Amino acid sequence: PPGNCSRCCCSTKQGDSQDSSNTTKKDHGGKSKIPKIYFGTRTHKQIAQITRELRRTAYSGVPMTILSSRDHTCVHPEVVGNFNRNEKCMELLDGKNGKFCYFYHGVHKISDQHILQTLQGMCKAWDIEEFVSLGKKLKACPYYTARELMQEADIIFCPYNYLLDAQIRESMDINLKEQVVILDEAHNIEDCARESASYSITEVQLRFARDELDSMVNNNIRKKDHEPLRAVCYSLINWLEANSEHLVERGYESSCKVWSGSDMLLNLHKMGITTATFPILQGHFSAILQKEEKVSSVHGKEEAREVPIISASTQIMLKGLFMVLDYLFRQNSRFADDYKVAIQQTYSWINQTDTSDKNGFLVLPKNKKRLRQKAAVHVLNFWCLNPAVAFSDINGKVWTIVLTSGTLSPMKSFSSELGVTFTVQLEANHVINNSQYNL
Repeated sequence: PPGNCSRCCCSTKQGDSQDSSNTTKKDHGGKSKIPKIYFGTRTHKQIAQITRELRRTAYSGVPMTILSSRDHTCVHPEVVGNFNRNEKCMELLDGKNGKFCYFYHGVHKISDQHILQTLQGMCKAWDIEEFVSLGKKLKACPYYTARELMQEADIIFCPYNYLLDAQIRESMDINLKEQVVILDEAHNIEDCARESASYSITEVQLRFARDELDSMVNNNIRKKDHEPLRAVCYSLINWLEANSEHLVERGYESSCKVWSGSDMLLNLHKMGITTATFPILQGHFSAILQKEEKVSSVHGKEEAREVPIISASTQIMLKGLFMVLDYLFRQNSRFADDYKVAIQQTYSWINQTDTSDKNGFLVLPKNKKRLRQKAAVHVLNFWCLNPAVAFSDINGKVWTIVLTSGTLSPMKSFSSELGVTFTVQLEANHVINNSQYNL
């Protein structure tokens, strides 16, 4: 019939294999556990194209969801207009400053696949714009609802980095063990894999984290866990300061110094961060993120108060730092030579800080041009040069990896770059007839 893919098995569901028992496992309840399909694309626009094609098939009603960033799915007015959407969202969820996210409390309205399809009319494959519109209408957060829908979804669409970036997988609760991963337009995957295993930290971020951890230690809040993490920040700041004086000029108002991954391991060793101590630091970091309540007596009454934790921005920075350190120390520093570590110095214009006179009154500059001043910006970069580093997290764990592209040749070098052996390969002939082009 018109609109269906009449030339493939999905038009009649002939793809339902008779020996499906070979591709399923049993869960703890004895039921068949069918692998989920994670379909990765380069951009969100490509996801819209894929779901549009899915809608034309006999599988258009398959339970699905689309994972996306808060930039594409958040509908809270205070977060949408904020530069740091992730941090602002986390603050609202924590209820800081007495503010909460009322959209988050409406997640249950559409977080069930059956309700979504029957009551809300999303019975065919949908795109992210349709889902966001529904979330606004029902006052339900599309970002967290899409995550909840993963539990019952058979196919999950998302950008590449959601599958390759360890931090995103953790934050989105993505478990790829024994699942099916399909990566479309896979000739772009190498750059994405390198970026996913890289991380950059500014000196400002390190100082902010150090001051926060200082405050926790000084106020005796989980002191035994915060103190070692504060020491890491102090060590990195001191190392940055010492080496920032020996940078080599690389361009206009830009200078840099680069170390190999192995050299950086030696520097980390001097800071007390080693293969032996790093797992201990990871334990301390996990401990400070746990929510805990303390019972205290106020005016003779006992009250339960939540133990303060570090801000969202410090959490994000430390998670990124620990991710690259994990890669550097993993499997007896197997990936150390796949990294370059660099300190970069550039300049940016910042607002001039307010000053006070001897009487404590604020002094305003006579010349308005002096309100902004040029300041040096130092960035510590951990650059991953090998896409196989990020791929090592999923290779051997997933049920199947399928890479599709029109330009993957030569396959041998591509397979080597990713560190994956593809037992099944198909290189089809070009669809353009020889008579249709001229050289």
